[in-house]
Amino acid sequence: MNSKVTPAPAGPPLTEDELAAIERLDRVRGVGGLKSALLALLASPAVPGRLRTWREETVLVPEAEVIRVDIGKLGPSTRLPWFELLLARMGAAPLADRQALLRSARRVLGPPGLPIDRLLWLAMRRHFGEHPLTPAHGANDPELSRLSIAELLHVAHFTAHLARMVPGDDPAEGQRWYFAVMARWLKPAETPPWQRPDVDALVHALNGLQAMSWMQRPQVVRTWVAAAMAGHYGGLAPGAADALRLSSLLLDSPMPPDLARQYAEISPD
Repeated sequence: MNSKVTPAPAGPPLTEDELAAIERLDRVRGVGGLKSALLALLASPAVPGRLRTWREETVLVPEAEVIRVDIGKLGPSTRLPWFELLLARMGAAPLADRQALLRSARRVLGPPGLPIDRLLWLAMRRHFGEHPLTPAHGANDPELSRLSIAELLHVAHFTAHLARMVPGDDPAEGQRWYFAVMARWLKPAETPPWQRPDVDALVHALNGLQAMSWMQRPQVVRTWVAAAMAGHYGGLAPGAADALRLSSLLLDSPMPPDLARQYAEISPD
């Protein structure tokens, strides 16, 4: 096995089946195999129709079904780290293959969609260089507590989307988390009402957050995680943790320790 796997400090131990699946997946290097694995990670059991689309998109890959079964053996602490590692490997493929993968991913993620889908899609596009980070401001940026009105709106809109997943699946709990996050900068009466952003508003908010300085972005992520961890001493639900990890990736920010310890570390030897 070429990749080193370190179990998550706050997660369950990896099973023998999961370790064996990881060892086999680590040998997947061809474009067809990588495509099959990445699309299998998008084919959520919560949307049964995606399996049919996955099979249509991988019909020419002989080993696709074996790869899909191995992907299904990954647990909450390894699925997203493996998604990121596979993206890195696919990033070395020719442009035409990467573009074909994005088209296939769009089909697999077709309606009905899940809130996490938009983050997965944006992570894939960013990783393949379609939307690189906007150059950040210089070293004389204001403190995080003095964000501009435009920056606060970017934070609010992106946080509103995350509130559909963080800290859990309860909408009322998500709205409480949204107001707890925004209390870092605004009084309750000043906070924009919670409302689900559409795709354009989400992408616009992400672009605005990516344009913030390298000092500010990690502080936004830490605010999200700290508010989510309040009262969740046993760790976050897998969906909430995945949403925050993907957000850290999209903002090119290190994960706060409380979030990082829920994931296994998978890195090449």
